[in-house]
Amino acid sequence: MKEIEFARTYLQTLLEIERAPQAQLDAYQQELVASLYQHARRNVPFYRYYPEIAGPPEPSSQEWRGLPLVSRRDLIAHFQSIATSSMPEDHGVLAPVQTGGSTGTPARVALSTLESVARIACTYRMFMAWEMDLSRPLFMIRKPQIGFDRHDAVGFRRWGFPWLPENTLGSRHHMDIETAPADQLLALAKEAPAYVNTLPSNILRLGLMADAKREPAPQLPIIISVAEHLPPEVRALAEKTFGSRVINVLSSAEGGVIAIECPTSGLLHIQNEAVLVEIISETGEACQVGGVGELVVTPLYNYATPLIRYRSGDFVERGPACPCGRSLPTIARIVGRREHMFSFPDGRRALPKIDRVRISKILEHELWTFVQSGPTAAELLVASDGYERHATELMAMLTTATDRMFSIRLRRVESLPLTSGGKRHFCHNQTV
Repeated sequence: MKEIEFARTYLQTLLEIERAPQAQLDAYQQELVASLYQHARRNVPFYRYYPEIAGPPEPSSQEWRGLPLVSRRDLIAHFQSIATSSMPEDHGVLAPVQTGGSTGTPARVALSTLESVARIACTYRMFMAWEMDLSRPLFMIRKPQIGFDRHDAVGFRRWGFPWLPENTLGSRHHMDIETAPADQLLALAKEAPAYVNTLPSNILRLGLMADAKREPAPQLPIIISVAEHLPPEVRALAEKTFGSRVINVLSSAEGGVIAIECPTSGLLHIQNEAVLVEIISETGEACQVGGVGELVVTPLYNYATPLIRYRSGDFVERGPACPCGRSLPTIARIVGRREHMFSFPDGRRALPKIDRVRISKILEHELWTFVQSGPTAAELLVASDGYERHATELMAMLTTATDRMFSIRLRRVESLPLTSGGKRHFCHNQTV
């Protein structure tokens, strides 16, 4: 199939250019930006009145920086006008994708075959960087996408490089993230040692259940963490409980594979060949190394639903050059999403320093969330009884986690369901 050949060729390109001089990497990206921008202006009603930019758009130029930012609200409200009216033939067929619903109403995007393969090739590069054993089983423990009928069974295809003999590749298992943790562990134990691709909240669930069972946990040499904020205590739980190396991946339905953790440094390498990333301060300026700003993305192969300077809602810290030798720019850390960070009375916006593992062990479950309910008020919402006997300990932890700047109370709620994308958010700012 031509898609497989493209993925193989594109992977080789990624491996060659990731260590090229910065000027070569920039030129490669600018050519893709220019082609996407021209296509959007000609074929997408939403961008028809965007200004013409002479020559290849320079992402650091005033011309590019003067273009408006596109929000999720724009994508939801103007989906039809953001969709292309004409596609290049070599981009293949279109497939719908829905976002994970982190901010309420899910958004839709359409992806071409070319965009999908470009995203997959970035994960292939990750397999190589982390020296993953392609013959091991891989469990994809996620929320099934609407329209896709996935059962808790071996996947239709194996994982790894599709150009290799199928009998050399490991089995791929799909499991619904709402499968009971005990059942997840049982399935993993039958195939261990195995790799896992899942959300940090599910890593927490699995770790808590493995601790409660008080028997040897399945060996999971690599866990790929996606879709949610990965707290250090959850990473540590996976390392201790399952003997895992955890790969933090920053991705989204809209932006694709944005950044992947480096096995050498722990920095996250921005996938510059597939997505243009800007890190923008509150004043609209580009952040320098060490600066924290909002992540703005432009997926370079998404001609079906072009997103020019799309506000991701994620705040990150720009990282330094990586000692591994790759030229790809880096993200030092993922700070959090705007709607999950507290607005502190001293002007800071940050995730409260709560220990998700410790709180969950005290409550004996993870059906809770910590919300900012007012300028100086916060609540721990718990979807179970029995938390009252731990009130003193919980209040002390939460007071310290918020630098003693909030009045805190505990409150029982009927339920705390996962989002439409299977996510569990442990912090939320109701005042945003």
